Amino acid sequence: MKAGLPKTITVIFLSFFVLPLFGQKGIEDGSKYGHGDDSANCRRNLSLYKTYYDQQNYEMALSFWRKAFLECPKSSSNLHLHGINMFKHLYMKTGERKYIDTIEIIYDARIKYFNRKAYYLGRKGMDIFDVAGDNFELVELAYATLADAINTDPRRADPTVLTVFMGTTQMLFENNSIDNEEVINNYGMLMDILDERIANVNRPPDVNAKETIDMIFKAGGAATCEGLIPIFTQRVADNPDDTELLKKVLDLLDNAGCTDSDLYYTAAEHLYHIEKTAVSAYHLAEMNYDKMNFDRAEDYYLEAVALEDDNNMISTYYTKLSTLRLNSEDYRTARDYAKKAIRANPDNGTAYMIIGNAYSSVKIFDDELKNQMIYWVAADYFKKAKEKDPGLTERVNEYIQTVSRLFPKKEDLFFISIIKEGEPYTVGGWINEQTTVRFRAEN
Repeated sequence: MKAGLPKTITVIFLSFFVLPLFGQKGIEDGSKYGHGDDSANCRRNLSLYKTYYDQQNYEMALSFWRKAFLECPKSSSNLHLHGINMFKHLYMKTGERKYIDTIEIIYDARIKYFNRKAYYLGRKGMDIFDVAGDNFELVELAYATLADAINTDPRRADPTVLTVFMGTTQMLFENNSIDNEEVINNYGMLMDILDERIANVNRPPDVNAKETIDMIFKAGGAATCEGLIPIFTQRVADNPDDTELLKKVLDLLDNAGCTDSDLYYTAAEHLYHIEKTAVSAYHLAEMNYDKMNFDRAEDYYLEAVALEDDNNMISTYYTKLSTLRLNSEDYRTARDYAKKAIRANPDNGTAYMIIGNAYSSVKIFDDELKNQMIYWVAADYFKKAKEKDPGLTERVNEYIQTVSRLFPKKEDLFFISIIKEGEPYTVGGWINEQTTVRFRAEN
């Protein structure tokens, strides 16, 4: 009688031939499609769901999609993407939270089987935000997910992810779900990420994201003096030589109207000593202006002009100088600075308005009738101001109405042989401007 094979060897031997006869799912062995019958089933389910998906028959598509997802989730990245699209559609149609939960499960699987954690977390956050609408529970979920994506790999975070994260930040702030400190910290983090990336590789998507995030933040109401100063005071103290930080702080404080703060003074001083530029000189000018140190402010504004190459900025600095002198009732110098602002930027409506205000505030002649003629020139400049800058129209119209009531009377002009409106006339003195005759409207 022949000896039999040992039992354990027999089992191993038989399994070698038997196992291929049965299926094995991809989810079990880590393959794309599985093996044996299950491989065939996976491919069949993939084909069937895709057919119905392309027809937008999601009910039928999902019956096959679920089988493919549960049995061979590694088979295709599109399997996950199409599932997300279908469940987003179902959520928008029904509003049922379970579909959001399913989307989260799919994204967990995408990360597990296809890696790229930061990328897929970003996509997940944007997909949730895409369907959130005014559901702040979902906005909060999108916010947390996007934050997770950014923190996972900040250097590679998609510019759109960064922008949407700032958008959700602003929405939650407006809903009183987060405070302005969190908004400011998020903004600072995003700016740090983008500033570094732009410095290394100046890609347009990053530049556009920075501009959009900056716009959202500055228009959002979180950048108040009370919010900014406590957060950035220590940062400036810890990094007094960080020029980018100093410029950012000064810009934020400038936009928030915090130029009279100690932080603004400190940051401006640091920046000025590090690099004497038009910007640093301008910030010191603003600081001294707010502290009513007008002579020092004027010196710094003039230094800013001397250091600046951009004509629009030169025009801005001269406008600041003309405003300073207008407020000091030095009307002739205010006029001179405003004219320099116009030469640098002929479309500077504010500069025209300042000249109008300067002329409407002076009486340079001993003859009162001649002083009334100055209002003609003032009205000319006010009219020019609103032509150049329509945003000034409402304000300037009030000035025009005021000076028009101060024009010379027709009968008074008659005695000096001026009898017709529209005739040219030159107002002398240091004004030395040509204008046209107009009569005061009769009551």
